[in-house]
Amino acid sequence: MIAEGFAIQGDVKSVAPYGEGHINETSLVITTKGKYILQKISQTAFPDVDMLMRNIDIVTKHLAKKGITSLSIVKTKKGELYLRNESGAYRVYDFVENTVCKQSLSDYKQVEMVGEAFGDLHTSLSDLDASSLGEIIPCFHDTKKRFADFLSAYKEDKLGRLASCKQEAEAILAQKKYYGLIVDGIADGSIPLHVTHNDPKINNVLFDIDSGKVRCIIDLDTVMPGSVLYDFGDAHRSLFIGSHEDDIDLNNVNIDLEIFRSYLRGYYRKAKSFLSAREKELITIAPFLMTIECGMRFLEDYLKGDVYFHTKYKEHNLVRARTQIKLAKLILSKQEEMKAIAKEIFLESGGE
Repeated sequence: MIAEGFAIQGDVKSVAPYGEGHINETSLVITTKGKYILQKISQTAFPDVDMLMRNIDIVTKHLAKKGITSLSIVKTKKGELYLRNESGAYRVYDFVENTVCKQSLSDYKQVEMVGEAFGDLHTSLSDLDASSLGEIIPCFHDTKKRFADFLSAYKEDKLGRLASCKQEAEAILAQKKYYGLIVDGIADGSIPLHVTHNDPKINNVLFDIDSGKVRCIIDLDTVMPGSVLYDFGDAHRSLFIGSHEDDIDLNNVNIDLEIFRSYLRGYYRKAKSFLSAREKELITIAPFLMTIECGMRFLEDYLKGDVYFHTKYKEHNLVRARTQIKLAKLILSKQEEMKAIAKEIFLESGGE
């Protein structure tokens, strides 16, 4: 049994599938002395398992030194971070008791708590040398490269699908002046390189069952060097789109600025000590950039013949692209209101 290759406490009583993840195969291991999470790591998504686990080990140790609840790696009986055999690569974490994972948030207070949790995470990692981590997915949020990849698929149009999505393609082409804002800032030093999470969805936050407060942020597979604006922007993309990512009816795609206000209030409360002037300046455009980037990735895959994202029907990636592009347009149209909200929060929190 795989679980018995790890330094877990007690005898294994049961091993059963657990959670709703779509990348790694996750099981709950119950022993006579406790509970553990066992995962078979997807080597399709993460071919460099050594880098993956080394990144997580560095980050979790750094957080533990600061007394911050995070994932806790259980090493193998040989003292290694993961176990590899003929069937794959496996790891084990301690189970975080008395917590619940939410698929959506019920009120703005919860949104504020999640913003605060990511602000706390970024602040806690702000003194960790980002260069100590490997880039687990190269150029993951390099929007300029994402656009170049899209442009290549657009020009080739090898399947003749462009005719069905010219309007969406033109919407992406029309906003190319924005695509270098963050990556160019990282390159010229005006945007610091930080350790970032890169998958800041709601279901990667664990809430305490009794208090309702955030206990910890999980799924550290994509922790790597980047900009905190990536996490901030992608969190809003996910919150704004909600359950409508696959919605054919674009009338259901809307933007709630109270989500932005609540998240930023919580985030800035924790992150104001390290955010640079340029990061604060770009904080309202970050949700647009992460949303349009996602839209161009879906549309690129549609033009290529759905070779990357799993699809359920022929135009699934096109539907996804349309929802992201619609949302991106809405975010861009609300920039003045978002800037006013940001200015208000910065001032009320003692910033500028």
